[in-house]
Amino acid sequence: MGESDGKVIDMHFHIGLLGDKYPHWGRLDPWYQRQLAFKIFLLYARIDPSHLSDDTLREKTLRTIDECSLDHVVCLAMDPVYDRSGQRREDKSYMWVDNDYVLDLRRELGDKILLGASVHPYDPDFTDRVKKYTDQGAALLKWLPSSQQINLADSRVRAATLGLASAGPEGRPLPLLLHVGPEYAIPTTDAKARSYDFLSWSWWDDLWNSLRRPSRRWYRPETEKIAETLDTALSAGAVIIFAHCGLPYFSGRLLKRIFEHSDLKTVRRYLERYRQATAGSGRALADVSACATPFRQPFFERIRELPEGSLVFGSDFPTPVFELSADLEEAWRDMKAVFQGHLDRVIIPQDNLLDVNYRELRTAFPGHPMFGNFEALLPHTGGL
Repeated sequence: MGESDGKVIDMHFHIGLLGDKYPHWGRLDPWYQRQLAFKIFLLYARIDPSHLSDDTLREKTLRTIDECSLDHVVCLAMDPVYDRSGQRREDKSYMWVDNDYVLDLRRELGDKILLGASVHPYDPDFTDRVKKYTDQGAALLKWLPSSQQINLADSRVRAATLGLASAGPEGRPLPLLLHVGPEYAIPTTDAKARSYDFLSWSWWDDLWNSLRRPSRRWYRPETEKIAETLDTALSAGAVIIFAHCGLPYFSGRLLKRIFEHSDLKTVRRYLERYRQATAGSGRALADVSACATPFRQPFFERIRELPEGSLVFGSDFPTPVFELSADLEEAWRDMKAVFQGHLDRVIIPQDNLLDVNYRELRTAFPGHPMFGNFEALLPHTGGL
């Protein structure tokens, strides 16, 4: 299968707000702002921490998208935590971003920005809110279970995923972008919920969990109920995109089972079982966001083995992206810049990071249809 002629869409782009100017649209907890991961994000986004504000974050977001060569970018909102009683708990969220902020960004740049909506499945108004944002052109719905404290075995999740199978215009599915596998970028306020991102659980997971303090041991995922939820939704016509192919981040192929959880095998089974929509059933896909790194490069061969039509392209901005294919001329330019005092050139590409990610993945996967696959999933026909 050759590369698609469809529009190139980065379907996995994160945005954020401090809350100093737009507190009604989002917030980054002060604790989170002190964490290394956030400081790395600022470094890669080329934002001076001393000038950090809602205005600088907004300006950087708009400029990065406006200046990239891609056709569209899906900006991801992120609902705060909703507790088990269905109450909105911004105080239990290290980060949240309102859907209306994405819509405001879209008013600035037009349809180059697509709405990646977020509605928590525990919200009693889930169905109405999903319809509200689908009516405003949502391209997908995003969940990050550990950070949003969503137990995928919960009956409300089953009802929500079933609803997404026909939540789009004229009863079409609204794709669900579901984070699976380890999560380090946006931590959870409930340390035990770090396993909420897992679709599988092995004896290695049990072993490492037993070594944690009892008060901080992760919840053991109810994998059978989770599988039943996902299979029920997919069989009913849902479209589910598993973020990052469920890959570990730091551990290479040989060590991944020992030191870091991986959901790649489970994701592959879903992709092979639901590789194309048939009468009465949906599709399972996976994105390759946050894969242009030396840590995940050893998995490229495994990614190539996945069904080509079931992979979609994204960046996971502002997660670091590396110039894995840099030639001697690029290396020399960077070295000269380092000698001139620009030490960040050692690791941070100088081009638009969305374009760098696109270039690196096209180099690694030449002719692959992943770069045009997402367009066919959009629930709104004729909208682009």
